Amino acid sequence: MRWVHVMLVLLLAAVWSSCSSTRWVHPTKSEDKLTADYNKCERDWLNKMATNPGIAGMADNQSLTRQRIDRCLQKEGWRKVEEE
Repeated sequence: MRWVHVMLVLLLAAVWSSCSSTRWVHPTKSEDKLTADYNKCERDWLNKMATNPGIAGMADNQSLTRQRIDRCLQKEGWRKVEEE
């Protein structure tokens, strides 16, 4: 009986955590500048993959692409914040 309670708690935690969303914020830029910065970061990553054969095979890895773009946005001063 106890394992049922544990499973229920884990299931509820997973459901609740998936309900939260994130958004990008910047201390000085408005949200409409996010698109321009995102496109720049994406373009930079795609150019890096096109010119560097060592990482060209990573083009299909969407998770890695997302991480690289996110890291670039963070370097531009953007931060992800969770909304409840």
